[in-house]
Amino acid sequence: MTDKNAIELYHRDDLKFLKEVYDTIVKQGHVPRLQSYRMKTQNGDYVRVETEWTSFINPWSRKLEFVTGKHFVVQGPKNPDVFQSLDEDTKKPAEEEKKETLELREYIIRTMNDLLDKPVETNNQQMSKRCQEMAVLMETLLVEPPKVEEELRVDVNDTDQSLFDRDSVMLGGISPHHEYNDSKSSTETPLS
Repeated sequence: MTDKNAIELYHRDDLKFLKEVYDTIVKQGHVPRLQSYRMKTQNGDYVRVETEWTSFINPWSRKLEFVTGKHFVVQGPKNPDVFQSLDEDTKKPAEEEKKETLELREYIIRTMNDLLDKPVETNNQQMSKRCQEMAVLMETLLVEPPKVEEELRVDVNDTDQSLFDRDSVMLGGISPHHEYNDSKSSTETPLS
């Protein structure tokens, strides 16, 4: 069922219910698991599923970017071989049913493509609430500076002297950090 529009997989009798579901998704951003509806399988039969819906709305463009559904199969299809090809002998819907089905599908798509005002208002309310909480926090910090009961002390006990030896090696074997009383300086060494 790849490369298929999910809206075309919905049973035509369930489109009115799904229209309400998509309206709620657009307004609230999510829909909890509700009553079941039918989705078409590869072989033309329908499985009955319940779905938890979530969506992502782009805060800058205020457009619905995608809708995600977590489906729970409640009832399998009559023909359990869902990979079988579509049966061409299935009953074709009447023209009036086709027209109504097409209108409902177009309504769902139009709803998802429209600019969204309600979620943006909700986001603005949430953002202003966060700003107010942050302002209260900042005021309490400014009015009541934190009490320092003890000075911050850091005790460093570095007993590993090998770090100093490794870091102080210079070209030619002479380091200003060490005294080389037992060795000859480079001026006393004869040229070869």
